[in-house]
Amino acid sequence: MAADLGRLGTALSLTEEEEAGWVLPTGVWHAEPFTRGFFIVGRLVSTKSFHSEALHTTLKTAFNPVRGMDFKMIAGERFLLKFFHALDRDRVLARCPWAYDKNLLVLAPVDAAEDPVCVDLNWCDFHIHIHGLPLGKMTKEIATFIGNKLGKFKDVDSDSMAKCGVPRCELEQRLT
Repeated sequence: MAADLGRLGTALSLTEEEEAGWVLPTGVWHAEPFTRGFFIVGRLVSTKSFHSEALHTTLKTAFNPVRGMDFKMIAGERFLLKFFHALDRDRVLARCPWAYDKNLLVLAPVDAAEDPVCVDLNWCDFHIHIHGLPLGKMTKEIATFIGNKLGKFKDVDSDSMAKCGVPRCELEQRLT
């Protein structure tokens, strides 16, 4: 029995030709159309299903990219947006949060080398206005405290406190 197993083991070993590996032909590595560009991964926070073509058409109209945009559904409810210019992608991310059909769109930048399925889409940035604070309490420290109670505080717009007396904060809120 042991001799039979030894004979089978030698029959299963790789030859020198097989160990050499494979060399991909030129152009095959970059054959996928979603390999170059500026990417955003996203998901629609909704309990109802959506039509991906309608979402694509609406986003293309709303984002109005100068150099164009491609749309691809990936694992689960996630989608991948490919922009052909960094300014188009950056403008979309700067204007977050976005909504589609009265539902929140969670968007995050993703590098071409990253796996878009592994990007955390459970947080979303929001801008909030804090009203009703006494004039002497409109400080960055108070805004930071309130922002951290609501989510993860990111920044305060000090110009908004000087101009209109209403602190405007940016924070990340966890989605459940």
